[in-house]
Amino acid sequence: MTKRPQDSPHPALRLRHTLRGHHDAVYRMALSPNGRVLASSSRNRTVWLWAVENGRPLRALPHPGRVTCVAWSPDGARLATGGASKNRKVTLWDAGGRRIRVLGQHGDIVMSVAWSPDGKRLASCSYDRTIRLWDLAGRRVPRTFSGHTGRVHGIVWSPEGGRLCSCAEDRTLRLWDVGRGETIRTLAGHKNNVNCVAWSPDGRSIASGSDDRMVRLWNPETGRQRVELEGHSNRVLSVAFLDTGRLLAALGWDGRLILWRTEDWAQVMRVDRIGCTDSHSNLAVHPTLPLMAVRGSDPKENNLWVIDFDLLRGMEATQSTVYVNAKAVLLGDSGVGKSGLGIRMADKEFRETSSTHGAQFWHFPTGRLPGLPGHIQAELTLCGTWPVSRSIA
Repeated sequence: MTKRPQDSPHPALRLRHTLRGHHDAVYRMALSPNGRVLASSSRNRTVWLWAVENGRPLRALPHPGRVTCVAWSPDGARLATGGASKNRKVTLWDAGGRRIRVLGQHGDIVMSVAWSPDGKRLASCSYDRTIRLWDLAGRRVPRTFSGHTGRVHGIVWSPEGGRLCSCAEDRTLRLWDVGRGETIRTLAGHKNNVNCVAWSPDGRSIASGSDDRMVRLWNPETGRQRVELEGHSNRVLSVAFLDTGRLLAALGWDGRLILWRTEDWAQVMRVDRIGCTDSHSNLAVHPTLPLMAVRGSDPKENNLWVIDFDLLRGMEATQSTVYVNAKAVLLGDSGVGKSGLGIRMADKEFRETSSTHGAQFWHFPTGRLPGLPGHIQAELTLCGTWPVSRSIA
């Protein structure tokens, strides 16, 4: 059943439906390629299929245990699911809800399933620290990719289908050559578990979110980090590109949703709490249509939102300061001088500083720090004076 839409938390968001039917917490959601059906997996051993047009439930897909992940095939004709406890299996279904076959199982919870762009292969990842590649044309034994030293949380295909990117609790992402089954490179930089990963439609960027509260953008060809995006105050659990890659969305454990415009990384939307708050916070977006699904304030509900892309494209940044690579750490009470534990500007290392005993100023003759190769520009405003610009690759 559906609930009456509520007031919108942002001018560019309109609640289309609140979907109710699960009897326990929703884990993951996925929108069909044509945007007409939403699939949601749950702790209560079912996957529900919902009509996007009217919010009504279409059918339920029963499982022997918790269903932790769900994904549509590129043509929308099939679904893949993965689970936990008695359901550590990867299962294929047709769009009508008929089970086609069980592909096999992992040694621990299946955290993510992802279809190749041509729909002929399926990748899955698990808490057993492995990625498995399933050949759907035959019934061959799956190929196993090993290398992560922590539980693997997410997996995504490159747009051309020749590579995979995985993220794990070992604080890294790994790029894999699908043909050889080997690691191409390791992307290191996060300071805590990496929970989610997304590949941009043009293939030029990989986005990741972590328990370190950061969203990072990577160059898949070099493995170098391109951008750090701040704004979350808790663990980042879900990232996704939408509007054909023009926008990047990230959702945190605390329910905070942030959208950035990818051409300049301006933050164009921030909703401090859009749904429930727990480790299963998740969002599902359509890559081209203005649709987004997020769990509701009740973890058993799904909220289906419509996004005004045109409004967000022309919107000014919601924050005037974008952190790129400068930090200052201060210690002290509000009424006394601060002790500066460390300061770093641009590419310099942290430098210890003594107590300020009032105020301390830094002078930059030109107001500009040396740039690095690249086209992404960010600004940091110091003490309300001139902006210090920093260009990064």
